[in-house]
Amino acid sequence: MKVVILADSLALPRQEGEGNIPFEATYPYLLDESLRGRLAHRAPLIIERGMRSRTIERILDEWFEMVELRGAEVVVVHVGIVDCAPRVLMPRERAFVERLRPARLRVRFLDFVHRHRRRIVQMRGRVYVPVLKFKAGVEEVVRRARETRVRSLVFINIILPPPEMEERSPGFRRNVEDYNSILRAQAAEQGVHLIDLDKLIREHGGPEELTVDGIHINGTGHKLLAQELERHILSLTAQTSSEV
Repeated sequence: MKVVILADSLALPRQEGEGNIPFEATYPYLLDESLRGRLAHRAPLIIERGMRSRTIERILDEWFEMVELRGAEVVVVHVGIVDCAPRVLMPRERAFVERLRPARLRVRFLDFVHRHRRRIVQMRGRVYVPVLKFKAGVEEVVRRARETRVRSLVFINIILPPPEMEERSPGFRRNVEDYNSILRAQAAEQGVHLIDLDKLIREHGGPEELTVDGIHINGTGHKLLAQELERHILSLTAQTSSEV
């Protein structure tokens, strides 16, 4: 069995100063290690393809390369926070600011943005992937998984950010709830499974205890998520064994 994990930075290691999560503490590594310990040569092949700033639209762009060409039987899609987080600057605007010269002009502009972030976010209401586009993207992923004959498509939902992040980025929590409802609705489809990471985090201490910054999970969070994924994959391997 081949398991492809298509995730944003939540699946990746983090350097010191950003949470200090080594590769060996990430949930894809822990999942692979545990399954090999349990199943030995029968363990699934875990193919981790995390990428910073990945959105649902990038998942679609990469589907053929990452899923079809690899013959994935299980696909884990772990995106959403990049899509729904309120933004001060969109990608082209950010690139423009980075090119501003002289440098002191850029510094003054960014200082202004930092001081007035809350008000700018409220006025603009911008995200990288608007909710209707996110919904269409998720539905397209489900359709492609069905066409590709993926045995199990697994969505991992978005952690609800703590109140202090809402203070800096008004509307953040509402966005997460709206985008999570889209993911939850797809769990009713045959062959689609939802791992409620938000609920898992809340049940074990909340984002204050299990994330490094309100968004990125810490070592304990990675262990919990690896265990949830392992339970699902083991259920699939058990079904395969009973069919044989």
